[in-house]
Amino acid sequence: MTIIDSRREAVGDVGYGAWRVVAGLALVAWPLLHLAGFLTSPPGETHEPDLYREHAALVQVSAVILHYSAILIVPVVLALAHLLRARMPRLAVVAGLVGALAAVNGSALLLTDFYDLALAHSLPDAQAVAVTELANGYPGVLYGFLLPAFLVHPALIVLAVALTRTGDLRWWQLTLLVAGLVIPFLTTGQAPVVQSVGPVLILAALAPLGLRVLRMPPERWRI
Repeated sequence: MTIIDSRREAVGDVGYGAWRVVAGLALVAWPLLHLAGFLTSPPGETHEPDLYREHAALVQVSAVILHYSAILIVPVVLALAHLLRARMPRLAVVAGLVGALAAVNGSALLLTDFYDLALAHSLPDAQAVAVTELANGYPGVLYGFLLPAFLVHPALIVLAVALTRTGDLRWWQLTLLVAGLVIPFLTTGQAPVVQSVGPVLILAALAPLGLRVLRMPPERWRI
C-alpha cells in the first residue's frame, strides 16, 4: 500500500467514523425532539385562530422544535438504510431516499404555523380560516408537500421491517416503532401529553439501536 492509499484510507475512516456518530446520535435525538415538540404543542387538533392567539408562544416553540425534529429524520432514515446497504442494497437506496425527501417536505410544512399565527393576529377569525383553507386546498400543497411528507412513515416502517429480518432490530422494537408512528394520528383530539406517548415509544424502539451504532466497531459500520 502506498502512502497516498494509506492517507485515503485514513481519511475514509475519519469520514465513516463521523457519519457513525451522527447516525447514532440522530437515532436517539430525533424521538427526543419529537417528544419535546408534542409536549410544547398548543391543545387542540386544528389551527383555530383564537387558539393560536392564546398560545402564540407555544405555537412558535413547537413549530421550531418539530422543524428540527423533521430534519433529524433525514440522518435517521439514512442510518437505517446504511445498516441494510450490504444485504438489501436496492431497498436501502429506495427507502432511504424516499424517507429523506419526505422528511424534508415535512420540515417545510412547519412554516405554515407561523403564517396561521400571523393570520390569527391580522384578520377576523372567519377570514383567517378561509385563507388557510384556500392555501391548503391548492394541489401544489397537497401533492407537492403534504402527501410526500407522509411517505416518511412507510419508509421508516419498511426499513425497520427489513432490519428486523436481518436481526439488527428485534420484533418488540419494530412493534414499538409502528405503534409510536400511529398513535399521534389516533389521538389527534387528545391533549398533547397523550399524543406524546407516540414519541416515547419511538425512543424506546430506536435508542437501543442508536447506542449500538455508537459502540459499533468501525469495520462493522463500513460494511
